[in-house]
Amino acid sequence: MKKNTKLKRAQKGIRLTSLAGRALEMVKMTSAQSKRSLLSILLIIAFCLPSAYAKSYKVGTTGQGSSGYAMTGAMAKVLLKEENIRIRAMPQGGPVVTLPLVNKGELDFSIAVSFVAGFGHRGEKMFAKLGAQDDLRVVASLRILPLGIMVAEKSKVRSIADFKGRDMPSAWNKQKIQISVFNAMYEMGGITAADVKGFPVPTGDRSVQDLIAGKIEGTIYTMDSGAAQQAHAKIGIRYISLDNTEKNRSILSRHLPGALIDSIQPGDAYPGVDKPVGAIIAPFLLMANKNIDPELVQKMLAVLQKNRDTLITSFAGFISFDPDKMYRDVGIPYHEGALAFYRKVGQVK
Repeated sequence: MKKNTKLKRAQKGIRLTSLAGRALEMVKMTSAQSKRSLLSILLIIAFCLPSAYAKSYKVGTTGQGSSGYAMTGAMAKVLLKEENIRIRAMPQGGPVVTLPLVNKGELDFSIAVSFVAGFGHRGEKMFAKLGAQDDLRVVASLRILPLGIMVAEKSKVRSIADFKGRDMPSAWNKQKIQISVFNAMYEMGGITAADVKGFPVPTGDRSVQDLIAGKIEGTIYTMDSGAAQQAHAKIGIRYISLDNTEKNRSILSRHLPGALIDSIQPGDAYPGVDKPVGAIIAPFLLMANKNIDPELVQKMLAVLQKNRDTLITSFAGFISFDPDKMYRDVGIPYHEGALAFYRKVGQVK
């Protein structure tokens, strides 16, 4: 089906071009009135030709139904409508697959959580065998992934240090990245993983269920998730706040490059948050190859910045997209076109 569609588009373009050529020859041979009619036809053809030949930019994403796929679909609609820029999601697997393809220029863009992109930029963790992905560039910070230190409302734990000697999730057989997340938290609290009692869990989802069941004392999880809503409804939850200090930022950068500490404000999206809470913020980044046209990047950013409401209509996850914080210093180089745009709008001096 895809091959047939591409063939039809190519044939359409060839037919339009051929028709234009024949019309030009006819203009030379006809009366003034006929010339005017033929010139009108040529104007219509000229209008059609750009769409027939419009380049489609490939965005590497996770599978259909994932947030990365949905985000790309939302951006695709508004970019096509506002600037006739065509992007399309290319489900290839996670960022461990898509970022190297962007680095090599086989994909134009990809969406990745900031700390995964950070590991790719450094050539660490899951990218250790591939090495540093030096040609990756950040285009924009899109929605955020807010990770909070969750405990039951009735818990006696008031600080990270209070987890010492208590049951905490460990092992993470199906989600190894959580080891880095928890090690960062423990170090910010002046303890280590050896100071708690490890309770093996496969994933973050499971850790929330074990918190609800009273098997562990706390966990780190997405604060605006359905699982957080469920936990709050069943046991009541609250969060241990992180201080946004230079020391904590340094610790976080070593364990989770690209992650930040920021304040989450109370709101319907965040169950258990009744006052500002310091949390680990991992922006979803739009990444590009460094050789992508700077003018294209600037046009894309201008459209995204002005169309937050439209993006949210297409994908509710864009509720955390802040047009005034599309630039965030995540320790990864930005695309030259992006930097030019952010300087123009005052997000970068």
